[in-house]
Amino acid sequence: MFNLPMPSMGTFQPSLTFPASVWYSCHMDTHKLFGFTNVDGTNDPDYFIRFLDEASAEESFQAYKHYSFALLDLQPGQHVLEVGCGTGADAQMMAQRVAPGGRVVAVDGSRHMIAVAQQRAAGCSLPLEFQVADAHRLPFADDSFDASRADRIFMHLESPAQALSEMQRVTRPGGRVLVYEVDFETLTLDLPPREHTRKVLHTWCDSFRNGWLGRHVPALFREAGLEDVRITPATLWLRYPVAIQMIGPATVERACAAGLLTPDEGADWLQRLHQRYVAGLLFCTLTGFLVLGRKPENS
Repeated sequence: MFNLPMPSMGTFQPSLTFPASVWYSCHMDTHKLFGFTNVDGTNDPDYFIRFLDEASAEESFQAYKHYSFALLDLQPGQHVLEVGCGTGADAQMMAQRVAPGGRVVAVDGSRHMIAVAQQRAAGCSLPLEFQVADAHRLPFADDSFDASRADRIFMHLESPAQALSEMQRVTRPGGRVLVYEVDFETLTLDLPPREHTRKVLHTWCDSFRNGWLGRHVPALFREAGLEDVRITPATLWLRYPVAIQMIGPATVERACAAGLLTPDEGADWLQRLHQRYVAGLLFCTLTGFLVLGRKPENS
């Protein structure tokens, strides 16, 4: 198992929301991030809250989220569905846009996520409702919402196509459906040697059911019969505490186990990654795609 050195607290400023010790104390022999498929079944569901808070605090994440609200053209009085709401932060921002007279219903498959979302929204007096629901079988009548949105949730689902079909079903004719999803083969990292970095990044991408899901979402929209499909790329800057959860020791161990790197090469690569960060030279990005479609009027 690879161990990453703890940087000096005098220069360590990687996190927007949590002390460095929170992230460096994470057990890294398996990818905790894969636990998003079953948060309630993990031994540390609060890890996922910390990860979402840290990622969402970055300006590039906030930029695409606000742009997604603009694409949906949210207006007072509208009823909106958020699928995979996590901590509920996005749902609260949408609720501000549809008030007065509107309503946002936010669902997640995790009871823990919903409990946190409800706690954070307590007393906010927004037209907002949270409930546990399976994205593959939404508990709403046909044509219930003016718009529906899903943000970085499809990668964790068994059937993204079924989830999109459900979002389309519960959206009214003429209503808008929006999905933002990343494509893990767009992950970039400025770190030599190139051949080793490429192997680590490919290992991370190939660890998912469909690491190319971001580029496949437009096809899902068209196959579902959604109209006026619009695609907007949105690149995320990954700060160190987020990047290390994706391409840190656990991914390097996988690459070594697959014979792509030797243990010495893996240890050297992690050391270079750490040194790059300490020197203030770390640059890591990930691109996703905002895909917007309209449900046909005659459906």
